[in-house]
Amino acid sequence: MNGSWVRAAKAALIFVFALFADAVFTPAHVGNPQQITRMALALSLSEGRVDIDRFADHTVDIATFEGHHYADKPPGQSILALPSIWATRAVVGAADPMRPGIFGLYLTAAILSTNGLFGAFASALLYLLARRLGAGDRGAVFAAMILAIGTPFLGWSTVLFGHVLSGSLLLVALALACWPRAAPPTAWRGLAVGLVLGVLLLVDFTALPAAALVALLHLYGARRAGGLAMRALAMLVGAIPGVATLLIYNALAFHSPFRLGYSEVVGFEGMRSGLFGLSLPSLGVLAQITLGLYRGLLPLSPVLILVPFGLARMPRANRDVAIVISGTIIASLLINSSYFYWDGGSSTGPRHLVSMLPLACLPLAFLQPRMFAARAGIAVLAVASVLISGICASTEILADSRIAAPFFDDILPRFLTPEGWSYALPLLVSWLGFAALLLWRDRSVAQRDELAARPLDPSGEV
Repeated sequence: MNGSWVRAAKAALIFVFALFADAVFTPAHVGNPQQITRMALALSLSEGRVDIDRFADHTVDIATFEGHHYADKPPGQSILALPSIWATRAVVGAADPMRPGIFGLYLTAAILSTNGLFGAFASALLYLLARRLGAGDRGAVFAAMILAIGTPFLGWSTVLFGHVLSGSLLLVALALACWPRAAPPTAWRGLAVGLVLGVLLLVDFTALPAAALVALLHLYGARRAGGLAMRALAMLVGAIPGVATLLIYNALAFHSPFRLGYSEVVGFEGMRSGLFGLSLPSLGVLAQITLGLYRGLLPLSPVLILVPFGLARMPRANRDVAIVISGTIIASLLINSSYFYWDGGSSTGPRHLVSMLPLACLPLAFLQPRMFAARAGIAVLAVASVLISGICASTEILADSRIAAPFFDDILPRFLTPEGWSYALPLLVSWLGFAALLLWRDRSVAQRDELAARPLDPSGEV
């Protein structure tokens, strides 16, 4: 089979397995206020309104302005969910969308059409991008698998929060900025990068530093190829739809294109300190969101401790991509550790770091050590991450903020019951699917990977 067809087939299967894993547990926590707020805005927008007055009694995550209630969240995810909202309304008719059962249908459609589809696409794209950047086939599948079912990305794909959508859009922008590496950036690529980054900012304001890094990566490639000014202009033009949509929404809701919902938030006084709750980073918080049992990322996905090693092993030609990934990780950690509500409220793990995971998982494709002990160690970390992520997604992704060690004190005990582990059984389909992809190795692809991995002798011959 032709190598390109093998890659396409594997990418398609990765998409299917990732989407299935997401769909199994969607929707989780139907009554969560943040989900209700985003759904309320989507339902209002589908009726031509920007206020959420008739849904305000169902949520505490609101902004008030001149006697009306609005979503305090960026509008991007609600806007992207509109097609699924219209489709669901065509099925259920004029039934009250807040009625039990009916709201669950709307929420399921909104989650799957945003986090589900974009998250599964991000896993497939991660595989293709890793291959394009020089990773071996098995390493690329491994990285895609970890993103899809080996990190909190899985659990957060089942709720209507913006982190998975934000991270997926960021990966799409990165892929557009650096793929293909051999071809110089064109004006059309600049338009595409700008369009995705504009939509990204419509979904997640905190993605601005990462978006700036990806934009600089694209401009760096344009500088090397010539025509920097033209391609920078193309990128700015491409960003207009997303940025203009945000400005128009702000103007309609808050009578100023530059007034955000966060500036009118009700009941969360910490948002009024610093810059919408952001101040100076805290080393104590940084330790908690990385290593802590309360909100630590590594206890939930220990395989991510290998990301720095993967970054070091990325080919020299991709050092600019490695810098963007490193910068995104650092920016995410600094933002989360400087946020007043750093723990994310009801959250399993540090939810504010979820948007960095698609980029953070990319270096894992370049590990592939030759020593058996190292490969065994990676396998142990990967299996532990997949099991923990499955347990969290099937049991509780919105852990109570009052529990000191949610996984050990609440999630694992609930899972270790006949009813608890039975919820995770459908995940076996995705687990076995990814295992099969890791074992499936086309002979021609394997030969090319082995040839590419061999060092050159002084004469330049393999």
